[in-house]
Amino acid sequence: MARPDTKEIELISQFRENVSDLNLEVKFNTDHFLARWIRARQHNLELAEKMLREHMKWREENDIENILSWTPPELFLKAMPIKFLGYDDDNSPVYLAPMGKLDLKHIVEIGEGNNYLKYLDKFLTVALNKMEGKFTPEGYPVTQLITILDQKGITYRSMASLGAIDLTMQLARRLEANYPEIAKTIFEINCEITKAKICSYDVIIQCSVDNL
Repeated sequence: MARPDTKEIELISQFRENVSDLNLEVKFNTDHFLARWIRARQHNLELAEKMLREHMKWREENDIENILSWTPPELFLKAMPIKFLGYDDDNSPVYLAPMGKLDLKHIVEIGEGNNYLKYLDKFLTVALNKMEGKFTPEGYPVTQLITILDQKGITYRSMASLGAIDLTMQLARRLEANYPEIAKTIFEINCEITKAKICSYDVIIQCSVDNL
C-alpha cells in the first residue's frame, strides 16, 4: 500500500479523532492501519468510520484477538495447509494456498462452513502479524501480502452446489468488510482452461479484495 499523501494525512488525523471513543490499541491507531479504511471507502470519512466500527464489533463477536490459540479441524490442515514462502523484495509476505484440494461442497454438507471461514481468518491474522516490524525499501510499513492460489485437483463436483457458491460469497463479503487493502497480488496456478468456470469463483474473491 502506497504511503499516504498530504491529503490522506489530513484525513487520517480527522478520522483518528472521529473514532477516538473506540480507544483503539496502538496497532489499530497507526496511520497505515487507518488509511486502509479511508481508501476502502474512497476517502469518505463517514463511510470509513462506519466500516471500522463494524469491523471492531466483528472482531469482538468472533474473538479474533484470541484466534491464534484456536486449532482448526484436521480437515483443513490436511486439505489446505497454507504455507509461508518468505518475503518478496518489498518485504511483503508470500503464501501458497492449495485451494484445489478443498471440497467446498463437502465442507458445507458436513456443517464446517463456519470453521472454513474461521480458518481463513486465522491465516490472515498470521499474515498480518508477519508484516509487523517490516518496512518497504522506501521505509514505509508493510501492509500487504501476496497469495498464490494453487487450483490443482479442483473439480466441478467440489463447487457444483448452491451451498459452495454461498460459502464463497460469504468469504468475499468477509474479506471486503474486514481486510481492506491487504492484497498486493493474487496469483492462480494450475487452473486449467476446462475448469475456468470453477476458477472464476476465485475471481469474485480476488475482485472483492483488490477493489477495497
